[in-house]
Amino acid sequence: MSDDGKPEQAKPHDALVRNILADTRIAADFLHNYLPPELEADLEWDSLQQEPAETVGPDFTRLIGDLRYSARFKGDEVELNVCLFVEHQSQPDNLMSFRMLGYIYAAYLQRVSAFRQGRRFPYPLAVVLHHGKKPWKKIPPMQDLITMRPGWKRDILDIPIHLIDLAVIPVEELRGHPAVCALLDSLQSASVGILPDRFQQIVDRLRGISRKEDVAPWLEALFRYYYAICPDESENFHDNAARILTGIYSKKEAGKMATTMLEAIQREGIAKGQIKSVITVLESRFGEISATLRNKLLKIRTEEHTETLLKQAATCQSLKEFQKAL
Repeated sequence: MSDDGKPEQAKPHDALVRNILADTRIAADFLHNYLPPELEADLEWDSLQQEPAETVGPDFTRLIGDLRYSARFKGDEVELNVCLFVEHQSQPDNLMSFRMLGYIYAAYLQRVSAFRQGRRFPYPLAVVLHHGKKPWKKIPPMQDLITMRPGWKRDILDIPIHLIDLAVIPVEELRGHPAVCALLDSLQSASVGILPDRFQQIVDRLRGISRKEDVAPWLEALFRYYYAICPDESENFHDNAARILTGIYSKKEAGKMATTMLEAIQREGIAKGQIKSVITVLESRFGEISATLRNKLLKIRTEEHTETLLKQAATCQSLKEFQKAL
């Protein structure tokens, strides 16, 4: 979700976090290394599974968090009984506790049938990954957001949120899997405006991984992030990418990979522009479209699909007809 809580197309920071931590091995390594020891020691990290972060609220609106996982407590063999919510923030949000409650409630709604059959709701574990120039001093608990009366119960609706604040972790103290360190280094370097200067060192963190098939998706995510954060570097993207990748691949392999990445990014850029045109055409004909439809359109990445949708937007008789075709 965006930093202001509004649904929208993923920002570069969000996209990088989701791309890297979608790999449950990497997510488990990240959480294992950055959660408090008393928490991480009680979880069976091999059981970690990713769940859809998008849920539907009681009013049928979509609630979109960044990442959601299930896991089990150590010693429990029967079911996944922990639900982990990982939210990325590039700036503080005083409503973070309220937003987390919304994600947890929506996730619990999906488990009502299981509860009626005798299974309890999973334990909610909320994690916020923050990067920014300044530390996030405190996430206000729900009791600070609610009108209180002396003597009444104060911890109403409160859940602990575990803040991982990159603003207070020096780059030399980053730990964990090389992909985790590359992710965290990229986020914080971008926050303080030194991503171009540090990018070679960030990519070099992946140099020692022997399985190239593992490294390729992480490298692509990092280069996409670099391209989005440093658009002024796009003119020399291919040559820079090939040079940086030569530390991991042969010169020929690095050049080929740089070409493939650049072509994919350019195709998606064209598709993104066409989708914006689709939205403009729809809104000029039928008025403002819903956030649900907008988000669905913004997820489309193929140029062929967007060309078809642009024609449909211009010729359909209603939004309902357009959505059926979509």
